[in-house]
Amino acid sequence: MKSIVLNASSIEDLIEKIDIQDITYFKPSVAFIYVSIIYDLEKLVSRLANYPFIVVGSTTAGEISADTTIGVGTNEESIVCMLLDIDPSAISFKLLDVVDNNYMKTGEKIALWAKKEFEEPALISISSGLSFNTERYTETLLSYGIKDIYGGLSGDDLKIEGTFVFSKDSICSKGVVVLALDRSKVDIVGAVAFGWVGIGKERIVTKSYKNILYEIDGKPAIEFYKRYLDIDIDSIPQTGIEYPLEVRRDDGSFVRRALLDIDKSSGALIFGGDIKENSYVRLSSSEGKNMIGYVGESIEKALDENEMFTPEVSLVFSCCSRKQVLNKLVVKEVESAYEVAPVPTIGFFTYGEICSCNGSDNIFYNETFVTVLLSERRV
Repeated sequence: MKSIVLNASSIEDLIEKIDIQDITYFKPSVAFIYVSIIYDLEKLVSRLANYPFIVVGSTTAGEISADTTIGVGTNEESIVCMLLDIDPSAISFKLLDVVDNNYMKTGEKIALWAKKEFEEPALISISSGLSFNTERYTETLLSYGIKDIYGGLSGDDLKIEGTFVFSKDSICSKGVVVLALDRSKVDIVGAVAFGWVGIGKERIVTKSYKNILYEIDGKPAIEFYKRYLDIDIDSIPQTGIEYPLEVRRDDGSFVRRALLDIDKSSGALIFGGDIKENSYVRLSSSEGKNMIGYVGESIEKALDENEMFTPEVSLVFSCCSRKQVLNKLVVKEVESAYEVAPVPTIGFFTYGEICSCNGSDNIFYNETFVTVLLSERRV
């Protein structure tokens, strides 16, 4: 498995850097391309159409890259690309639009396709659309026996207007791009790092619908955030992203949901995942600089549990909230990951993360740093 990581400041810059690669020894079969929403996606896709490799593309809330040539970096309003030379028979790709908001059907179609392609598939899945119900989607994938699922939700530089995924011939505003990997030919190890703690007294969700939270303790959900954070309504989306809602699940475990938007007319809050009625919830706050260390620790733990595994590339998906909280220090998280797994790395800041590495039936997260390490098996 060979790879090259590229940083670009324009579409023309990216194409030039792809074209100068020496394909006599390096023949990429897939390209991960993550791009700021400021770029013309139609133009980008048209320029990528003639290349022979698969394109797994997404818009972002910031870009991540690392290798020995370009160093370790986090960027804004840029393009990052990893060209990956991997056995074409070990991968398969699909872009799928969501029809009629049926996320379970979307998950079913992806699961059936992946299992038809490979006996034991692993999935790298990136979804677009601010209202994409990733929880329903991933629950369906798990129900069909897909065990290894990783990825994230596309971003739009925190504009909260519209996100996109794309291939080399299509752009999708509400759907998924999925790279299926043949586990008999590719080893995959995942890690997830947290860094938020619950604060204050638990409250009860008295009215909700999917990812829209209307009432807490019988009062408008907006008032809950307004009162506890001591901010005006217009400040809730930007400030609230740093204070996700901690939700206690039926099995006693906790999951944190990022605040995406508000509905002033109904007093509702819109989150990055479902929140059931009668759930116990409370605000959570970051552990600040302390959460940087959790990234390296999570990868060390994953590698210790897989002693025979040697990573060749790293894909990372980090919640945009971590970027908001850490500001310029956010690069330290990427450095922490790269120190433990010093391999070519590409990623982006997301609106949600997917990681099936902890054995839980909940694999959709907010506020986390997910690392996905890949290695091609030698025949």
